[in-house]
Amino acid sequence: MPSPCPRSRAPLFLTLLLSACAPPTLEGSVTEYLDLTYERAEAQAVNNEVTVSFLRARGEGEDTQLKVAARLEGISLEPRAAIDLAQRMGGTTAPQRGSVSRGVLEEPVRPFPEIARGELVFDGYLDSGKTVTGELHVTFATGTDVYSGRTIFGRFEATVP
Repeated sequence: MPSPCPRSRAPLFLTLLLSACAPPTLEGSVTEYLDLTYERAEAQAVNNEVTVSFLRARGEGEDTQLKVAARLEGISLEPRAAIDLAQRMGGTTAPQRGSVSRGVLEEPVRPFPEIARGELVFDGYLDSGKTVTGELHVTFATGTDVYSGRTIFGRFEATVP
């Protein structure tokens, strides 16, 4: 049986090389409508809230491609402890623990639907001046919004200011 031509491996090598150089991105069905590539992520815990922001430079400023926030009331921020973003902070009509937002120049600001299921996990503590890895999984509630029933997910590495 003849051996495969070495050139047949070139497209695979090129694909692997290009994917290693590609900017980080969040995945999910929301990406059919939004570009969720980013240059850097930033995580912080301030005033009983933890946030992770996925940022991309634009001219002199930055776009927030996506920001996930979670209230820390009643929970402790520990490594590998999943924060339930869909949890209600009281009765069935109370606000959710988590929220998702976006702030991109020249794009209308509009809220995302409620979160049907979602978790935010940090692999370590959010120590100032360090980096922390983590993961995010969000499924939006069904409804009439373009993002209803859609998902966002991914692993990240974020700096802690």
